[in-house]
Amino acid sequence: MFYNSDEELKNIIENAGTCIIAEKDTERIEKLLKNPIVIRPNTDKDSSGKIIRGISIGQIHELIDLCATKSISPRYFVIEKAETMNSNAQNAALKLFEEPKENYHFILQTSEPETLLATIRSRAFIYTPLTLNSLEMAPEAEKEVLETAKRLLVADTNGIIDIAEELAKKKDSEKSPRRDFVLSVIKKTIELAEKSYFKTEKEIFTKKINGLILAYKAISENGNIRLQLVANLV
Repeated sequence: MFYNSDEELKNIIENAGTCIIAEKDTERIEKLLKNPIVIRPNTDKDSSGKIIRGISIGQIHELIDLCATKSISPRYFVIEKAETMNSNAQNAALKLFEEPKENYHFILQTSEPETLLATIRSRAFIYTPLTLNSLEMAPEAEKEVLETAKRLLVADTNGIIDIAEELAKKKDSEKSPRRDFVLSVIKKTIELAEKSYFKTEKEIFTKKINGLILAYKAISENGNIRLQLVANLV
């Protein structure tokens, strides 16, 4: 779903218990809300000293505590870069997002909504800023990625199976490991599907987007490439 003004975005947030906003950062969202509480990614270190940036399960538990009481006025909680929540953090927040109390609003800001767990996405609509320039401009990608994405977008059942076989058998290269190439193709196909829906308003494209998002998430978590593409798109 799309919005094309601050007024529309504010209306979406005020009327949704939980929503996923595909903005590149939280700046626009924060300006529209009165005293929002913003949960930002931590910068922690693992046992080897490597910096890991993300929303921790500890932060989610703190959020749950903040939402334990009733509120007579609207309270807005913005999750910045929601895609940085790991699976444990997302699962811990699931009930909170599924059944928000009256006057509680949860806004998940992310530029990568397809990376959120399917259980999160099934409980909230994804809203994307409608910028005519980006929707009307020709998509940009490496030639092989774009050509494969175009084929996948319009493929019928047999075509999807053939493409899934082809991608599953693709060999790693120095430039792009196979799994990274497949994920790039899926992301580009989602972009093409969004542009196609904007131009035609045909529901077939929104259904394909949902299947592509599920396939992307499963494959990014090391799922079988062929199986996930066929299971979610056929």
